[in-house]
Amino acid sequence: MQKKELGFTLIELMITIAILAIIATMAAPSFNNLVSEQKMNRSVRELVLAINQAKSQAALKKTSVALCLNRTNSDDDFTKVECATAAIPEYTATTGTPPIPALTNGQKEEVLKSRVISMSVDRAITVASTSSVAILFNNVGSATTTATFILCKSPIMRTVAVTRLGIISQTSGTC
Repeated sequence: MQKKELGFTLIELMITIAILAIIATMAAPSFNNLVSEQKMNRSVRELVLAINQAKSQAALKKTSVALCLNRTNSDDDFTKVECATAAIPEYTATTGTPPIPALTNGQKEEVLKSRVISMSVDRAITVASTSSVAILFNNVGSATTTATFILCKSPIMRTVAVTRLGIISQTSGTC
């Protein structure tokens, strides 16, 4: 009586591995696009949430509130101080002769804590050169100007626009 060997031959294993390699090669670009899309969606969702938070905080505190991205097209580390300087007029205002700061250092610290919101943008996402740097909401929650934030992760682009009434719209495109 002859005993039959169970198992796969070397040729069968090599063909199976070759087929799996071909499938993986076809699936890899789709997976990369999926990951890019998810990063972009997360960043846009966080931006919309930050805009809504800034609007609400401005109306609740009855004062102006600034929202800035933590990165711009020319500055990879856009700080809260830079945001306050760029967006909140009284932060750098001076009065009198000789000039006297309108806000004390303690007041400036309070402004940075409660009136400046910094929204973090993923490092893999580019902020377009035509994108807004900041948006300022007044004491009733309306934006002082319209703002358009443009985020890009090749080939995906998302534009988040905020009207003066604080209405947010999103559009998709390609970089």
